[in-house]
Amino acid sequence: MSIEIETVFRRRARSRSLLVSALGVLAAELRRYFRRRATARALSHLTEDDLRDIGLVRTEFGYRELHHDRFGADYWDR
Repeated sequence: MSIEIETVFRRRARSRSLLVSALGVLAAELRRYFRRRATARALSHLTEDDLRDIGLVRTEFGYRELHHDRFGADYWDR
């Protein structure tokens, strides 16, 4: 009987740990999503000059870094 009880407790503990792990992963993904959303919202309020000051440029797909040192400013400002 004690072996059966021990097995049941182990199974329940394992199920709980899986649930806690899944909830932890979900919470981490939500934090990452809200952080990306806050960053995108903050960047959307900046002007082109402000973005250039921090080394970014707005594109049709989002934002990318300015690389004036590789091909020249004219190439990257297109």
